[in-house]
Amino acid sequence: MRNDDHAMPACSVLTIFRVIALLLCCWGSDVLQAAPKPPPKVTVRTHDEANKEVDFSFRVPAGYNPDREERYRVLVLFGGRNQGSAVNATGRLGWGPWADRLGIFIVSPGYKNGMYWNPAAWSGQALMNALLAIRKQYRICTDKLLFYGYSAGGQCANLFAAWKPGEVRAWASHASGVFFPLPDPRVKLAPGLVTCGDADRARYLLSRGFVQRCRAQGRRVLWKSFPNHGHDVPPRSMELARAFLEFYHELFKQDLSPIPPRSEALPPAPFVGDDLEEVFYPAGSPKIATIAPEDRVELPSRKVAEAWGKEGK
Repeated sequence: MRNDDHAMPACSVLTIFRVIALLLCCWGSDVLQAAPKPPPKVTVRTHDEANKEVDFSFRVPAGYNPDREERYRVLVLFGGRNQGSAVNATGRLGWGPWADRLGIFIVSPGYKNGMYWNPAAWSGQALMNALLAIRKQYRICTDKLLFYGYSAGGQCANLFAAWKPGEVRAWASHASGVFFPLPDPRVKLAPGLVTCGDADRARYLLSRGFVQRCRAQGRRVLWKSFPNHGHDVPPRSMELARAFLEFYHELFKQDLSPIPPRSEALPPAPFVGDDLEEVFYPAGSPKIATIAPEDRVELPSRKVAEAWGKEGK
């Protein structure tokens, strides 16, 4: 005999199905609303066989004002090899809030294949053409650029900075496998930051050797290694890069004004770091004399110094 004592009324079953359907509908709507909008982009044609058309995605900072007298600085963010343009133009990994706070556009190239980190061949002019195209829509500054890149993008960051030294305000390169040959010491280059994990052995040795050659010429290139890191991008390396690029953005804010900067001179470094110990001291500290020249790092501000290491006692 069937026992219907605990059978659920048909109306209750119908009500449950309606509730479930409503929840699924709402959930689906939320998912659709949460789907990120792809960043805007411009597309540039080139004569390179592997890159006949290159996308340059970009991010407009929050609070952008087209009527502002000053132009807006551009950070060119080079991603890893063949990464595409859109992923790094979203402001991920902390770059979005930083760019919003400072009023900086992020532009990310979508180069692929070949040795695109060599700007003289075609990729450098493609970037310049993309910036000019974006400038038709937004009040950006197409010179005095900031560069940041990691891995193959780190190669772009330093090689592009040397290609057009007068167009670059500062650059930062992480885990690069290629560096520019140093020009005549009289050729002025923008300040640079080179970082690498010490377990990324081949790139670590290349990076450190490059920094030592820069120092021998008296060039200002800040160096930081990250113990026990391989070919990855430690969050601390990006924090340091943002502090470094922000310093030079703020120091030369007049780049964005109709009036050119009064002086390009760099102030003396107020702090000096010991790369082996990861500690820094005020520039006048007697402890600086104990730091080996190859381990000495000049730090341009307290904020950069604190992102680089810890203060020594």
